[in-house]
Amino acid sequence: MTTVVEFQSNYDIEALAREWQDLESRVRPTFFLSWAWIGCLLSETGARPILVRAKRTSETIALGLLARHRRRRHALNVRQLRLNETGIPEHDRLTIEHNGFLAASDASDEILKDISHAKKQAPILGDWDEIGLSGGSSTLADAAAAAGLNIEIDRSSADYRVELSNTRHGDINWLSRRSSNLRAQLRQARASAEQLGKVRLTAARTVDEALAFFDAMRRLHDEYWRSRQHPGAFDSEFALRFHRSLVSAHTDDGGVELLRLTAGDEQLGYLYNFICCGTVFNYQSGFSYSKDNRHRPGLLAHAMAIERAVLKGYNAYDFLAGDASYKSRLGENAGSLLWCRAQRARPALVVERMARRTKQVVVRLLGRS
Repeated sequence: MTTVVEFQSNYDIEALAREWQDLESRVRPTFFLSWAWIGCLLSETGARPILVRAKRTSETIALGLLARHRRRRHALNVRQLRLNETGIPEHDRLTIEHNGFLAASDASDEILKDISHAKKQAPILGDWDEIGLSGGSSTLADAAAAAGLNIEIDRSSADYRVELSNTRHGDINWLSRRSSNLRAQLRQARASAEQLGKVRLTAARTVDEALAFFDAMRRLHDEYWRSRQHPGAFDSEFALRFHRSLVSAHTDDGGVELLRLTAGDEQLGYLYNFICCGTVFNYQSGFSYSKDNRHRPGLLAHAMAIERAVLKGYNAYDFLAGDASYKSRLGENAGSLLWCRAQRARPALVVERMARRTKQVVVRLLGRS
């Protein structure tokens, strides 16, 4: 059956929302490919990337957004297409993960092949050099490579998650699969917290309460990262506006979850989660830390959130990308997320790749000396 790929620069957002949500109901994506995230991105940025649509007969089987962007990299002026991003650093710092096309079966492979050879068929794309594939799976990178594009990986990160489907049916206690040391630390953390009073993990019940939880979480989050002289995830007016809009729009429908950990009257921290198609995605958090190494509010909050997810009947608790040790201790490696670029065979890019490889070899050799 023939797949037809279309590219469109002018489209009605309300019509796109209906089409996206219809396909979403059939392919069950991650939260970052749901209309909750994509619609909020388009609304808050005002961006109108190129719409990519794949059809078989009259049925839409894949959708995606490609933003044209020029990036100065070393001496090169690189023409990019960015998948489900805007190309504007302030916007893209939202950090999309589990990125790709909203697609059924093998449609992503066919779209990338079409894009790779689409200069004549789709002048709307322009004469581009590379496609930015941020936070995608190795499967997405493999599909781009199969389309004849060279893959340059800028960074990769393990994706740790806790599979809960067996736990939900009473077959496996998720914590029993973890180390005895971790279980001891969790008992110690709970006992330490209980000295302050009864320990509770509470979900925000209304939009106003969710926004209050979000603001409290953000303050603790920013305080932690400032103490390490790094910006937090909410350090721009745009990031705050985007997330407050997301929380406001999707608390009532269950797409966004704000959780507060308390012990007695003390607020120990917050979790900011997304929920989509049976999976809880932990996006950010903020905790009140102390110098007492028995005080581990983050570890305790995640463990209680996982237990909550079991009771709610969810399939998985996903920690998303990052190298924090609690992720590997509580979760299991479910694969890698890649931040990469799928490049055409352009002489300047070939030279850039050779220079990059040479630098990597020199750094390794110097590290051994």
